[in-house]
Amino acid sequence: MSRYISLVLLAFLVAGCSFKEPKVEVGKKSFEAEDYLILMALEYQKEGDAKNAIKVYKELYKKSKKSNYLIEATKISFLTNDMKYTEELLKEALKKEPDSEELKRIEVGYLVRQKRFDEAKTKALELLKINKNPVNLKIVGGIYFQMKSYALALKYFESAYKKENDSNSLLNIVDILYNYLDKKDDAIALLETHIRMNSCDEQTCFKLVEIYGKEKNIDGIISTYKKLYKRYKDDTFAKKIVELYMYKKDRNGAIKFLKESGYNQEMLLDIYVALKDFKNAYKIAKSLYESSKKIDYLGRMAIYEYEQHKDKIDKKKLKSISKKFDKVISKLYEPLYLNYYGYLLIDHDMDIKKGIKLVKAALLKEPNSPFYLDSLAWGYYKIGKCKDAKKIMKKLVKNSKEKEILMHWKKINECLKKGKK
Repeated sequence: MSRYISLVLLAFLVAGCSFKEPKVEVGKKSFEAEDYLILMALEYQKEGDAKNAIKVYKELYKKSKKSNYLIEATKISFLTNDMKYTEELLKEALKKEPDSEELKRIEVGYLVRQKRFDEAKTKALELLKINKNPVNLKIVGGIYFQMKSYALALKYFESAYKKENDSNSLLNIVDILYNYLDKKDDAIALLETHIRMNSCDEQTCFKLVEIYGKEKNIDGIISTYKKLYKRYKDDTFAKKIVELYMYKKDRNGAIKFLKESGYNQEMLLDIYVALKDFKNAYKIAKSLYESSKKIDYLGRMAIYEYEQHKDKIDKKKLKSISKKFDKVISKLYEPLYLNYYGYLLIDHDMDIKKGIKLVKAALLKEPNSPFYLDSLAWGYYKIGKCKDAKKIMKKLVKNSKEKEILMHWKKINECLKKGKK
């Protein structure tokens, strides 16, 4: 069954074919057990037991002769897809209530399910003469669609949309324009206008995202997801926005969105680091540390503070960074911070022995890290153990093009030429 058949049947359900309490005149019982049987039928409906619900409504009709019970039984039968039994009930109900709009809709639905579209169209057009409401217009539009009369289907869906401005009619119009009448620009313009004039509900905006995807309009997709995020504040939409910016390699766009929305500051931090914007990375890490008190963010602050000032660093700044690292490694003995702090102490001749000790501690956890091995070799060089340093560096320079490692290798070889151990 196509999506559009489903939409036609949905229109029938909206028209009153869902399980609900039948209309009864309170206090006017036709027989003693009437109220009891009504409650029984409603309970069966609540439990989804259509067979027994129909049975009770038939009993109510038989004893009271009230047509609303027969109509309710017919509606429930239609929803069960038991078309043979529905036909029997429908014939009986129409004899009793030939002018019932509810029953006429069920009759059209019955014909649609039988794929008797010409008969369904005739009955639906008769229904439209009684009431030109949006539900009946959509029913006619859906039938014309199944008959591949797309221009006519469009006409009725547009009439329904003008009356109630609903998203179901809109999506039918858009699908017909885009997929069947080759009016893609009109379909997009209609969706955009509806969203601008009304709101970005998920159903409508996801349709626009789908079409923008087919058109490879990434900016359009981002714009739509922004509208969805603004309305629903769902992190799923925010994540999509950032992913699409990164797909476009538009890091500035991602940064702007993350700053304005406040979504996932960890992600914003990572982007700043990737851009080597350590000044802003430090600010974000500081904000995250102050709000969470997670020691890891203090470690990152120390790293970004150093990276930000390393070309023109002074003793005061080094002291500030060292204080942070001391606090971090007292609580978080992670290789990254052990090595970074160790190398800083070695490279700036602050406390070379302590630096070597920290680097060795990092190597106990990650013994094959080329960066940690380079730090240790540099420490040995600083205390004049150039042979030990060269022994470590020999393994690294074969596979490395890192400027710092190559510079260390050069210095260590110069050291050995001077006759140091």
